Amino acid sequence: MRGDETEDGQPDIAARIGKVLTPVFIVMAVLAALAGCAIVLLIGASVTMRYFAFSPLRFTEELVGLLMTAAFFLALPLATLRAEHVRVLVLVSTLPKRARTWIGRLAALLGAAFCLWFVALCLPWLEFAIDRNIKTEVGRLLMYPWMALLPLSMALSIVAFLVGVDRQKPDRP
Repeated sequence: MRGDETEDGQPDIAARIGKVLTPVFIVMAVLAALAGCAIVLLIGASVTMRYFAFSPLRFTEELVGLLMTAAFFLALPLATLRAEHVRVLVLVSTLPKRARTWIGRLAALLGAAFCLWFVALCLPWLEFAIDRNIKTEVGRLLMYPWMALLPLSMALSIVAFLVGVDRQKPDRP
């Protein structure tokens, strides 16, 4: 039995989807880390300019806010796929393995449902921003490219929830 087959020799679609999407999620996480580095550089440059040129970068707060949001939503699918996010396991860890499996599946379905709801709420908001060509107040940065990350990330997180539900390590509750 290979890693992408079930016990009866059938292809495991979830494992194959996970193998295809994991590199995409890793690239997104690297972009999130780069956004974090850009945040540090922007704040450092703004503080330096404030003390030496007496004039900070005027768009720093807007851009840092956008980068912070982008970093979170870029890293979310990989954290969801690997189940490396914050989890409360006080009750679940006391349950037998079979019950933990079913609780994990229910949690994955609820997580996917939340992400689907979030996407449904984001799309009209994104469409409005595109139609109105909305920009930030100070830096005049277009908002919709940043806003497009939210539904994209949540859609990929839905896949991560559904694909990663049975891929968790057996020693983890």
